[in-house]
Amino acid sequence: MAEARTEAEVEFEKEERRGKKKRKANTSSGIDGDDDLGTLFGGATTGKLPRFANRITLKNISPSMKLWGVVIEVNQKDIIVSLPGGMRGFVRTEEVSDIALHGNSKDSEGSVCAEVVHVGQLVPCMVLQVDDDKKEGKAHKRVWLSLRLSRMYKGLSLDAIQDGMVLTAQVKSVEDHGYILYFGVSAFSGFMPKAGKETVKIESGQLIQCVVKGIDKTRSIIHLSSDEDLISKSIIKDLKGLSIDHLIPGMMMSARVHSVLENGVMLSFLTYFTGTADIFNLLSSFPSGNWKDDYSKNKKVNARILFVDPSTRAVGLTLNQHLLRLNVPPINVKVGEIYDKSRVLRVDKKAGLFLEIPSPTPSPGFVSIHDVSDKDVKNVEKKFREGSLTRVRVLGVRHLEGVALGTLKDSAFEGSVFTHADVKPGMVVRAKVVTVEPFGAIVQFSSGVKALCPLPHMSELDNIVKPPKKFKAGAELLFRVLGCKSKRITVTYKKSLVKSKLEVLASYADAKIGLVTHGWITKIEKHGCFVRFYNGVQGFVSRSELGLEPGIEAESVYHVGQVVKCRIVSVVPTSRKLYVSFTMSSNRVIQADTAKVGTIVSGVVERLTPATVVVSVNGFSKGSILNEQLADHHGQAAQLKNLLKPGHEFNQLLVLDTEGQNLVLSAKHSLINTANDIPSEISQMQGGAVVHGYICNIIEAGCFVRFLGHLTGFSPKDKAVDRPIEKLSDVFCVGQSVRSHVLNVNAESARVKLSLQQSMCSSPDCSFIQGYFLLDQKIAALKYSGPSTSHDWVKYFGIGSLVKGEVGAVEEYGVILNFKDHPDVVGLIEHHQLGGSTVKVGSSVKGLVVDLSDGVVNLSLKPELVGSVSKDGKKKKRHRAAVLDLELREEVNAVVEIVKDSYVVCKLLI
Repeated sequence: MAEARTEAEVEFEKEERRGKKKRKANTSSGIDGDDDLGTLFGGATTGKLPRFANRITLKNISPSMKLWGVVIEVNQKDIIVSLPGGMRGFVRTEEVSDIALHGNSKDSEGSVCAEVVHVGQLVPCMVLQVDDDKKEGKAHKRVWLSLRLSRMYKGLSLDAIQDGMVLTAQVKSVEDHGYILYFGVSAFSGFMPKAGKETVKIESGQLIQCVVKGIDKTRSIIHLSSDEDLISKSIIKDLKGLSIDHLIPGMMMSARVHSVLENGVMLSFLTYFTGTADIFNLLSSFPSGNWKDDYSKNKKVNARILFVDPSTRAVGLTLNQHLLRLNVPPINVKVGEIYDKSRVLRVDKKAGLFLEIPSPTPSPGFVSIHDVSDKDVKNVEKKFREGSLTRVRVLGVRHLEGVALGTLKDSAFEGSVFTHADVKPGMVVRAKVVTVEPFGAIVQFSSGVKALCPLPHMSELDNIVKPPKKFKAGAELLFRVLGCKSKRITVTYKKSLVKSKLEVLASYADAKIGLVTHGWITKIEKHGCFVRFYNGVQGFVSRSELGLEPGIEAESVYHVGQVVKCRIVSVVPTSRKLYVSFTMSSNRVIQADTAKVGTIVSGVVERLTPATVVVSVNGFSKGSILNEQLADHHGQAAQLKNLLKPGHEFNQLLVLDTEGQNLVLSAKHSLINTANDIPSEISQMQGGAVVHGYICNIIEAGCFVRFLGHLTGFSPKDKAVDRPIEKLSDVFCVGQSVRSHVLNVNAESARVKLSLQQSMCSSPDCSFIQGYFLLDQKIAALKYSGPSTSHDWVKYFGIGSLVKGEVGAVEEYGVILNFKDHPDVVGLIEHHQLGGSTVKVGSSVKGLVVDLSDGVVNLSLKPELVGSVSKDGKKKKRHRAAVLDLELREEVNAVVEIVKDSYVVCKLLI
């Protein structure tokens, strides 16, 4: 689904712009009408004057324009800025800063963007380019901006700086007594001392506003202050040589009203310049019908620069009281909300309605002429009167002006989804298919909001490779919302989810024990399944809760994408942990004598599956032995599995764990032999102890070792082996028997740290290899068992005993012996074990048994070996004494006599 979401990003952008083409053109500009509104005026105050105040639109915005904006989103790869008129601009990471940053911000996953600006910050920016797809029309545009000061202050010299001037600077470094500031030019730098009480922490890389307190022309250093009150009240003074290039968005100056326009006022400032403020940027945020009366000719006002277009010399200004104080106007309404008693302040027959929206604090609102009604309204001033009340639904907001954009259309109040804010996980909605792509379908609600139906959710079937035929552009279908994240909505068309009558699970807080709900499988593993619910909630179903018979694999019953009914069995909302079950009843009949974890039981093989051996325990309980739990040695496990048949009895099996009524068993000799010492709870673990267990998982960082139940310890890579290795999987495998040395036990975090190094946990006895030979004998007995086969021969050919046989053949690999009383047994004397003796076919020889494996008896005729045994078959006393004198870990010399696949037979030189 993540891949589908990524691919859908482009389609969402494209479809949303295409679908909202008309509305965006209207709402972003605020006032529609004559072509004059698309042309910027930058002339003098003499001659023909414009009818309308300048405003920036997608029609006239162009590269090199300087704009004032407010940051509304800080993402990992870009910044989104709300511009004058409600347009949005985007800043790529490389255009955020001139100074090299390292992405150390904790709040943005390492994004350099968050090191420079924050949401709600007022920033000056420059237009780099405007992407224009002519096929899609004027609304399909994206404005790319730059926050780099080297672009904003290009050509700025020290002579143009004056005391009291407010500048935007970037913190180059933080020193003991203050901050070194950078302005994007090499002609000068700045220093700002640390304030006594800083309300906001200033860090390297940040864009900040500061006011000039002094100029050191000798050292080309500007001394600045971060005093907020001083910054908000500083006014730029008229200065000789000041050009339009020196006008920076956000600057405040004194201005005079030159003339009143149809939608604003024209102002003159700094002697030579003129600018306009549209009706959304006047002194009052609530313009009445007689607003023009407030602007007499030559009236003095303070104004800040909203935008500057060097090509036309057009300047946009604002008189907004919040912006004059360098505060972003508050937004007291919610997008998508309906406000019933909104008061009409002014009716403009060409533009629309100006409203006062009754939120907790009254908010200014505007309804475009195109959003007044679903039908064309010819005389809007007759339908709406100043002072009358109306019902409005908020479409969006113009952040910089603090104005809510609304609609009065009846269709806007119908349906459950109007904006992204109306979307709730689990809600059923009807939507129209807009486009069908290989990764899924883009669908549209009646309000124009788009959503993605990923390919896996387009059908109840699993593993669909292409969209079903039912998904065609224009088709109206019923969906259920899966989730909404960052305004990206995903829906499902799976019938069992759409038609489900069960309660929707959309948060961990809503997960109550016993709740039955629908979900869908996202991953199947050996130990259970992961199930997804709505709004990203995920749960885990352990194998014991899958409702499977012993030996049945989950993959053979369930599949990824399958809709399943689940019951909540456990939840920890704070850690977002959720455990569910596929069995609907929590009442289970427990046998009184059910074997407990850690006990030894016997079992009879019922059937074999590719991964397990299913056995019957005590006549009623079922148990399963995983292949890797059949033997301590991997090769023997495979051999034994191939020989097992229903009816075979295991005399000893260790209960490792229980999965419901099913027992998880092990036939490993090392575990059975030390069952009483294997812990099942962390309280039984003691630092320094050596404990038997088995490896249950291997990762790059180390190995997980399982004991009884779910008790698990972890051995870091550097503690797993004595010598450095590249991959642990070259030394260990899942299911491998190990002895582990307990290094540390943390009961609070339930973590156990282990060492698997042989130097710390090697065995002091021969039980491990002894287990190998015991199982080897069982394998041989199973392999050669039959009606006429007796197992007494194993006892007859004891290791170290002398036996007599007849030479049957002399081959390249050795001498073949036959035994009169055991015709099914083959004897072999390898040539290097003849000890200088010459044998002929038919002759009798007496040799020492050095190995017995797979129905083959290895013998030796070497005098030193044969001579070590007395005539009665017992080892001579002097040899027995020498063995008894050996000490643990004593080094001795040995001679290799026989080499097998898994072991060698040696003669100790003692």
